[in-house]
Amino acid sequence: MGSLAKKGIKNIMMTLAIPVLTYLFFRIVCTLTGHPGFGVGSDMQTIIYTTLYSGLIALAMSYNLPSGRFDFSVGATILLAGIVGGNFAKDMGFGALGFLVSVVVIAMICGLISGLLYVLLGLPPMVVSIGVTMVYEAIGLMYNKSKGVKLIGKNDMLIFSKLPYSLIVVLIAVAVLIVLFNFTKFGYNWRALRSGQKIAVDIGINEKRNAVACYVIAGVLLGIAACMYLSQYGTMSPESGLGSSSFFMSAFLPLFIGGAIEKYSDKNIGVLMGALAQACITSGFAKLGFSNSLQTVLNGVIVMGFLIYTSNSYKLVLNKMYRHKLEKALEAQKQV
Repeated sequence: MGSLAKKGIKNIMMTLAIPVLTYLFFRIVCTLTGHPGFGVGSDMQTIIYTTLYSGLIALAMSYNLPSGRFDFSVGATILLAGIVGGNFAKDMGFGALGFLVSVVVIAMICGLISGLLYVLLGLPPMVVSIGVTMVYEAIGLMYNKSKGVKLIGKNDMLIFSKLPYSLIVVLIAVAVLIVLFNFTKFGYNWRALRSGQKIAVDIGINEKRNAVACYVIAGVLLGIAACMYLSQYGTMSPESGLGSSSFFMSAFLPLFIGGAIEKYSDKNIGVLMGALAQACITSGFAKLGFSNSLQTVLNGVIVMGFLIYTSNSYKLVLNKMYRHKLEKALEAQKQV
C-alpha cells in the first residue's frame, strides 16, 4: 500500500475517531447501567437532527470567529428569519421549497445587514453584534403582534427535520461550502485573512468585502437551521433581553472539535463530526436520566477540557520533537 493511500486511511480514521468513540462509549455505558436504546431507532433520528441543526449553527459561526468576529446575533437571526419567513410562506401558501427559500432569503438579508454595519461603523464586532441582536429581537417581538410563528399541521412545509430531506439539504450546503472555501479566490482570501489579517490586507486583499460575504454565507446556513427548527417543533416564539443567545451555545464544542480535525480533513466536515460527537453526548446524558442543569454543567466541563487540550496540544508536539532529537543524540553518542 502506497504512502498516499496510508495517509488517506489515517486521515479518515482520525476524522471519524472522536464521534465514533463517543458513540461507542455511551452505547456501552447506557447498556451496562440498564438504559438500553441509545443510538437506535428514534434516538438515532434525534442524534441525526441534532447533528445537522447544531452543525449548521457551528459552521455559520466558524467563518467569522477565526477572524476575530464573534457574531452574537446568530440566535436572533434564526428567530427573525424563522418568524418573518415562516409567516410569509404560510400566508402565501408556499410548499416546502418556498418555505425554505423565504426563510433563507430573510436570514441572508439579516447577515448582510450585520456585515455592513460591522464594516461601516468600525466598532468592535462584539459591540456591533450585541446591538444588532437587540434590534432583531425587537423586530421579532413587534412582528405578528409577538405571536411568533405557528406552522403546526403544515406537514407539506415542515419536512426539513426528517430524513432524507434534512440530510440532502445539509450535504448540498456543505458541498458548496467545500468548493467555495477551498477552490475559489474568495476561499483563498478568507484563509489568508484568517492566517494573518494585517499581512493579507497589506498585499491587497479586501477584508471588508470578504467579511460581508462571510456574514451573508452565515445567514444562509442560519436560515436552513431555522427551517429545521420549525420543521421539528412547528412553532417559534420571539425572545428579548438577549435571550436568543441560547441558540448558539451548542456550537462551541463542534467548533473546537472541528478545529482539531481540520488538519486531517476539511474544516466543514470536521465541524459536522464535532456536532455528531456533541449530539451523542447530549443524547447519552438524556438517556442516563441526567437533569438539564447537570447536563449543562457537564457540557461546560467537556468544552473547557477540550479547549485546554487544544490550547496546549503544541506542547505534546514539542515534547515529541525533543524526545526524537534526544534519541538521535544518544544513538550518535553510542556510535562514537
